[in-house]
Amino acid sequence: MSKLNVGDLLDGRYRIETPIARGGMSTVYRCIDTRLGRPVAAKVMDDRYIDDPIFRDRFRREARSMAQLSHPCLVNVYDTGEDGDHLFLIMELINGGTLRELLAERGPMPPHAAAAVMRSMLTGLSVAHSAGMVHRDIKPDNILINGDHQVKLADFGLVRETSQNTATSDQIIGTVSYLSPEQVEGGDIGPESDVYSAGIVLYELLTGEIPFTGDTQVAQAFKRLNNDVPAPSTRIDGVPPLFDALVAQATSRNPEERFTDAGEFLSAVDSAAAELSLPAFKVPIPRNAAAHRATEIEDDAATEEFGTREFDADEMGTEVFNSGPTETSILEPVVPTPAPAQASAPETRVAAATPAHQAPSPAPPTPVSPPGPKPVSNRSGIRLGVWLTVIFILTCAVAVGGWGFGSGRYGEIPEVIGMDRVQATAAIQNGGFEPTIQQVYNDDTAVDQIVGTNPPFGSRAVRGSNVAILISLGRPTIPTIPTDHSVDRYRALLSERTLTWQDGDQVYSDDVPAGGVAETSPAVGQEVRTGTAVSVSLSKGPAPVAVPDVKGLSRSAAESALKSAGLKVARVDEGFISTTPKDHVFGILPAPGTEVTRGTEVVIQVSTALEVPDIVGMSQEEGTKKLQEAGIKVDQIKQDNTTGTKAHQVVGTAPGPGTLIDPSSSSVDIVVAKKVKVPNVVGSKLADAKEKLEEAGLSASSSGSDSSRVITQSPRAGSEVDNGKSVTLKTIG
Repeated sequence: MSKLNVGDLLDGRYRIETPIARGGMSTVYRCIDTRLGRPVAAKVMDDRYIDDPIFRDRFRREARSMAQLSHPCLVNVYDTGEDGDHLFLIMELINGGTLRELLAERGPMPPHAAAAVMRSMLTGLSVAHSAGMVHRDIKPDNILINGDHQVKLADFGLVRETSQNTATSDQIIGTVSYLSPEQVEGGDIGPESDVYSAGIVLYELLTGEIPFTGDTQVAQAFKRLNNDVPAPSTRIDGVPPLFDALVAQATSRNPEERFTDAGEFLSAVDSAAAELSLPAFKVPIPRNAAAHRATEIEDDAATEEFGTREFDADEMGTEVFNSGPTETSILEPVVPTPAPAQASAPETRVAAATPAHQAPSPAPPTPVSPPGPKPVSNRSGIRLGVWLTVIFILTCAVAVGGWGFGSGRYGEIPEVIGMDRVQATAAIQNGGFEPTIQQVYNDDTAVDQIVGTNPPFGSRAVRGSNVAILISLGRPTIPTIPTDHSVDRYRALLSERTLTWQDGDQVYSDDVPAGGVAETSPAVGQEVRTGTAVSVSLSKGPAPVAVPDVKGLSRSAAESALKSAGLKVARVDEGFISTTPKDHVFGILPAPGTEVTRGTEVVIQVSTALEVPDIVGMSQEEGTKKLQEAGIKVDQIKQDNTTGTKAHQVVGTAPGPGTLIDPSSSSVDIVVAKKVKVPNVVGSKLADAKEKLEEAGLSASSSGSDSSRVITQSPRAGSEVDNGKSVTLKTIG
């Protein structure tokens, strides 16, 4: 048989572009339909089976089955035919990937995502069931996701009409991990068998693992026949009881207790989703799918959605083949055998494998002998050796590839740049992660636009972990200095804005305590690039000032001057000094001119001196009163041989006016005139004349009435006489 190469034409119409996948039975190529100009997928039977009538019949049956069914949830078949030695099937090209690839990338799904997958898959399967067909190979590898997020059911190579599903052969065809108990036992197979497989798929969607594992296929089959599928909630948190119930009914060991077909299973899924108010969900496309890579898979045993492998009863009679967990196999039925009293269960012969991320299961029961002797031949011995070799090779392959199976708990961070917040949040959720919002500074992205994610796009992280959607704050600005001017707080503020601290020159500040943040360069509020170094100047405290000279100023004026200089008057000391008036400053500490820091406390010295007032010209009585008002006592009244204008007129003090005296010894002598000038009272009424003379310290002597007028006086006006002298007045009238 000639090998197909890039550029070859099938049936003169379908040009080979590149292999997509290769399995045990066929190879799938990406092709171009030259007649319609559209991309298609060509499934071409492997040349090892081209002459086998059973495989040729199965291949043609798949084409007929798929051609009879048409639905958006099924892969469409466009054409089938033969071109020389090539038997081919032309199908819709699925440019997304398989559910198996999606599970490997993203791990377990939340209930709303699992429900979305099951709806589409069960819808497609219900179309087949309604047409009287049983798929017989439901598994994640045969559930495809197109580039438009549409889930489609594929690979009808094992399909049978319901009327033909009575067991008539000693062979079982299917994928070990998803076989129903009746498939394992070789019983009648109906839509309930597909329901069981679909229930296993739902379990795997929710938990990320298959329910039954074992070191051998016998161990796995033993569990399937004798154990119920565990509730998904016992394997992983977050599974609602309704989904436990869906899995339990779909995977009941008794077919009569399951959903009757895919349609009934679909209705139950819809009811559960409605009861739980599950949100709508768009199934994501696998990023690392074979359809994306479009490169040939070199290992013919690799998993692919159309691959099959055959083993006959003779080959399975001695050893159990340990195949991949997702590979379609042809096996002999499991037949219970009479067991001795100590035996616990019948032996089963079904292909199985243990995914690396699951805990190993207990060792299976020891196989018992078959019911009757079996002829032994050389051929059987050769086959035994061959299968032992195959088992060894595949066991090594599983061991080496175990890490890959475990990697499903990790997913790749999706790209979100260019999306809005809602779209980005949905993309992160669809990727299996928990989205959070984190605002970051960015020089080149506008405010409120998405910068990226943390972890970044393309990196891998554990599913369910938080992925921050980074929202741009634009370029940072220099932060405002805290009110307490804390250095630590300002360092943190700079760091929050991606800025770095750089020590600047210290500065004096009247408002910022020493050691606090005083100013920055660039200035507060200025926009800068991320990572900018900001020069921060710390305060040296207030600038030094010279103590002003306030000597001679009044106390209030001195205090005002000191306050203006930034100094505080801590204390006022009072004392007598003969050169400074009362309440005026005669000294200050520190001394004037001394440099001190603002806020320094000073002491001022204020004089208590009393100033002798000027009472010259006043009467003795008036002068005495004024001295007393000034806080000065009158010690003595002295007379001076001078002449005043009125009685006892003050002509001086001792000490004299303006002298500063100590308040502790504040007494002065008053000097009054000994003589007085006689005033002129001639012509005045006698009463007025008497009053005027009394004011001058003189007395009047007259026999006239008060209304009479003075015609003469003696002594005469202007005469200088002693205080108290009597003046004789003559009157008329």
